[in-house]
Amino acid sequence: MSVIASKTRKELEFATTSARGHHASILSAVSIATGFVRRAAVKSARLFMHAMDVIAEARMQRAKIELELYRNRYKHTSKNDDDLPVVR
Repeated sequence: MSVIASKTRKELEFATTSARGHHASILSAVSIATGFVRRAAVKSARLFMHAMDVIAEARMQRAKIELELYRNRYKHTSKNDDDLPVVR
């Protein structure tokens, strides 16, 4: 395995010293950019899934509280503005 890796590495070094030297540098820049975009996409997907898990857990806890307190006959609201006049 190390022989193959060293051959590949040497071939890339020779390619950079030839007339087409900036092709290898362009490829390395593209691979760096692609890796950066891929890592950013993975992190944002993980963050999104974590947020969805938090929202689902909050809904589940709210449903359990409503079931325990009201036996699913009423919906719990944290603030009720029934005493305010209706504006039409």
